[in-house]
Amino acid sequence: MRDDVTPLETAINIVRQKEYPSSSRLSAILYMVEKFEPICLPVLEEILNDPQEEADVRSGAALALGKLGGDRAFDILKKMASSENATIKNYSVQALGILGREESVPVLLDALKDEDNAVFASAAEALGRIGRPVVPHLINLLNTSKAEDARCIAAWQLGTLRYTEAVPSLVQVIRNDKNTELIALSIWALGEIGFGPEDVLDTLKWARTQNDPAINKRAEMAIKKITRHVN
Repeated sequence: MRDDVTPLETAINIVRQKEYPSSSRLSAILYMVEKFEPICLPVLEEILNDPQEEADVRSGAALALGKLGGDRAFDILKKMASSENATIKNYSVQALGILGREESVPVLLDALKDEDNAVFASAAEALGRIGRPVVPHLINLLNTSKAEDARCIAAWQLGTLRYTEAVPSLVQVIRNDKNTELIALSIWALGEIGFGPEDVLDTLKWARTQNDPAINKRAEMAIKKITRHVN
């Protein structure tokens, strides 16, 4: 071994050596993120592409790519988000959320269809991380999807993101949908957005009269929130 080996080169060597415990290799991955140089990318890709690699080390590599960002990191994570290994898929989806790129949205929406609950939850959270660029996609999901769980996620994230362009679609759900969970989430979302034009308040007052205690309570809370914001 050379006498002038840098700490970063030492970290890379540790990551590549499977005889080291996974905790040491994960610490080395964190160091690679902190002291990043371009040589780190192929190493992380190598780890992710190795089916014989420990799942937690591969997952650590995925999250590292999310923190590093860039086109190559995005391409690697996009590919790994379709992995048959649920753990790798889960962490790759999380990492795409950390990247926060709009190009990730189709991958994340597809991950909402995954049967693995962890992948589903990670995709839902990752969509929220992207912010305003994801809003039109969430509105489209709310309006057109046949997957009720995905529509519920759309309503929840639209409320979390609080952009007013979601209001008309949320009002339509409350007025016309039959899914009480989705209606309740849409009511909550309107309260979080805090936007109070007449049709919104009329819709919430109408919801308050419906024969469902959970919906009534949500509507009352949303009305109070919006009235507070408006006044």
